[in-house]
Amino acid sequence: MPTFNDFVSTLKNDLLDFAKENLEEYKDEILKDGTAFVKKTKSDLERWTNGLASGALSPEDFEFLLKGKKDLAEMETLKQLGLSKVRLDKITNGIIDIITGSVIKTFL
Repeated sequence: MPTFNDFVSTLKNDLLDFAKENLEEYKDEILKDGTAFVKKTKSDLERWTNGLASGALSPEDFEFLLKGKKDLAEMETLKQLGLSKVRLDKITNGIIDIITGSVIKTFL
């Protein structure tokens, strides 16, 4: 059975792929901010990934719960670069989608 650390490893690779495909110039910042978000929400993510793996949560349930934590994705590193709010929101939504995809890849 996959572990939470397996998920984190998959997520880092997926975040780098996302950055390379969409925002190569910000790949380090995306990885840093995405990892910070996972650290802030670690206890919830562990609980939700266990629920997903056991079948207690559907992928849609997981995504709904994760989107509820979107405000915790502060994207401080990217904000320091002076990106617009619209661009930051698109990156944040992309990171949420990457986390959901990484969880599904790892646990389902």
